[in-house]
Amino acid sequence: MKQTILTEQNAHRARTVRNINNPEWGDKVFRHNAQPLGNGRYSSIVGNGCNSAVLPVCEYKLWEIVEFQYAVTLEEFDKSARDAFRWTSFDPEGRGARTIAQHEETLNGDLEDMPEDEKERYIAGYKNHFAAWLSAQSRCASSAITGGAGFNVRRAEKANDSERKRYDEFTEWRNRALKAIAKRQEASKPAEQVQEEAWNELRRELDFKLSHPHYMTAQSIYNVVATRAAHGNVEIVEKAIAYVREHNAASARPIITERHKFFKLAEIAAQNRAKQEEMADRENSEITFPGGCVVQNWAENRLQIIFDEKPTPDIISELKRHAFKWAPSKGAWQRQNTSNAVYALQKFILPLLKGNTK
Repeated sequence: MKQTILTEQNAHRARTVRNINNPEWGDKVFRHNAQPLGNGRYSSIVGNGCNSAVLPVCEYKLWEIVEFQYAVTLEEFDKSARDAFRWTSFDPEGRGARTIAQHEETLNGDLEDMPEDEKERYIAGYKNHFAAWLSAQSRCASSAITGGAGFNVRRAEKANDSERKRYDEFTEWRNRALKAIAKRQEASKPAEQVQEEAWNELRRELDFKLSHPHYMTAQSIYNVVATRAAHGNVEIVEKAIAYVREHNAASARPIITERHKFFKLAEIAAQNRAKQEEMADRENSEITFPGGCVVQNWAENRLQIIFDEKPTPDIISELKRHAFKWAPSKGAWQRQNTSNAVYALQKFILPLLKGNTK
């Protein structure tokens, strides 16, 4: 196994270390910058409790790393990170090291509960965006570092704008990627697991309302279960009704009387499920326009707009204004298939797509 000497650059990655000259001391817990020294300075600590000792940077070379904090590191960017702050920081080495440490913590946090088959692509995307941002940051400069003589303010502002843009792109990509992975993870769950999680979520809501007098009203409890009934979730609604009946039986006074419309929600849920099944069997309808088509997708309960090419910014803005969202997995702009959606399509979207905004 390759020996990794503890250094100032990799110290934040170490979990346990071993003294090279005295391996009989055993493996020691390593806590990076755990001891404050004042004036913003810190020292690392080796060992626990009464057996712990401060380890100055000059003695790092006497220790090797046995176990790392993270499964994935960004060590290939160590030099790039230090260079990135060469003209904007009085401490580019420290700023670069802190940047690497922060992003390694973020990346490994993202990977913690991520499915294995998603990790490789996510790591590659994270590193690509991180590298692009470091590259943009390396072109930034501050007159406090370079000196004011001959400082090109316009070029510096342009570089700062580019750096902010790259970082915003990085942040937006990460948010989108994590949401997409979570969505795929949710879609891959067995139906039984989805139902169990849905019921546990509803039960927590009911428990909260049933244990707080301010929220323990018939209408409040009705509303939270009616939402599930509207989606045709018969099993969940039936469990909720049985759960409330249990509480009624254990209470001196019923929380909801049997005459309340709450106890008809199972019937409403069954009716809504029947409607959904009927809609799923309906044949999709299509409307064509120059450069694409509109699909009324009954099976997925979505009104979808599919373009042959990416629409113009004006069209995208209009789509967003009327609650259409881009669905990469469908290759379409879509929203729920409701009467309001159809009205917005016919009144505002189609005239624009057909080149007639009157």
